[in-house]
Amino acid sequence: MAGLDYKGFEVDDDTSIWRYMSVDRFESLLAEGLYFAAAAQFDDAFEGAITEAEETRRQLEAERMYPEDGEARDCVVKQLSGAFEDLRRMTMLSCWHESTGHENVAMWDRYVAPDTAGVAVVSTAHQLKASLLPFRLAPDYGEEPIVVGRVRYIDYANETMDDRTMLGIFMHKRIEYRDEREVRAILSLRMADEFGVAIPNGGAFVDVDLAVLISEVRLSPSAKQVHEERVKAMIAEYDLNCGVARSSLSKKPTY
Repeated sequence: MAGLDYKGFEVDDDTSIWRYMSVDRFESLLAEGLYFAAAAQFDDAFEGAITEAEETRRQLEAERMYPEDGEARDCVVKQLSGAFEDLRRMTMLSCWHESTGHENVAMWDRYVAPDTAGVAVVSTAHQLKASLLPFRLAPDYGEEPIVVGRVRYIDYANETMDDRTMLGIFMHKRIEYRDEREVRAILSLRMADEFGVAIPNGGAFVDVDLAVLISEVRLSPSAKQVHEERVKAMIAEYDLNCGVARSSLSKKPTY
């Protein structure tokens, strides 16, 4: 099963998306598959969090259920909050930057450490969905679906989410992150967890058809000749027919 559109958050198939990463991560993409990090691993503690409006709604619903029992109200709210927080370890994400075809300085700075080299994998929303191969936690387990959608950025203090489901909350981020222009693939392992299947703590690698996924590999501005040669050698090893281009940001200015 290829990746599926997430209803209400669809991305046009020809949308250009870029995945910025270190050269080592690129090597693991080729050797192990596309890495999906657990939401709990992200620096942003609001991954999977609800808005203030939803928090108020929960409180009001608990009051309706237990108008005379404050302890029961608090218990219901606490249990629901705990269940949603636990989704962060069971929800795996692969994050891509929606681009107009140009590099983004902030993405290089965010995903490639200073004084190191990185690459950006250039693809499209269609290619990402089409490249994803069936994922199972173990060979005898059922296939886990993967959905793809465009992240919606909202003001968590004053706006509400369009989709407050256990999957939909991960299609929202705080407005302060809007520069990311993120398209993300989501692998939810919640049902597997309910059936007692062990969930990997460090994220998951999903097999992909590399030839379908990768249109181009763009080198970071900091990349040197040795890095370019290493990346080209990797691509040749996996018999990929994609171009390797130097960063447009590495060009010398004319005054």
